Amino acid sequence: MFKSRDLMVLVTFLIILAAVPTIVLANGSAQFTVTNTLFVAGNEVGPGEYNVKWVSNSPEATVTFITKEKAVVKVQGKIVEADKKSDFDIFLTGKDSAGRMTIKEIKFQGKKTKIVFE
Repeated sequence: MFKSRDLMVLVTFLIILAAVPTIVLANGSAQFTVTNTLFVAGNEVGPGEYNVKWVSNSPEATVTFITKEKAVVKVQGKIVEADKKSDFDIFLTGKDSAGRMTIKEIKFQGKKTKIVFE
C-alpha cells in the first residue's frame, strides 16, 4: 500500500509531468522575411530577415523580432490555440486604424499555437 507521503510525491510528480508540455509549447522561435514595412503592436518592423522569438508563462507572450543579432522590436501578444495546425510559419496582416499594414497574428508550422496582437 502507498503511504500518504508516497502518494503526495506521486501526485506532485504527475502535476509536474502534466505541466511540462505547456511550458515547452510556450517558448519558441521561427524565421521570417519581411519584404515591406509592417507594424506590430504599434512598432515598426522594416524589411529584412528576422528571427522571431517568443516566451510565455501564461496566455500573454513577449515576442522579440531579431535581425543581425540585434533585437529591434519587443512586443506583447497573446497565445491562442487555433482549430488546426498551420502548414507554414506565417504572418497574418491587416490594416490598423491609421491605415498601416499591421501583423495581426503569427502562426507556426506544425503547431496549433498562434500569437495574436492587438
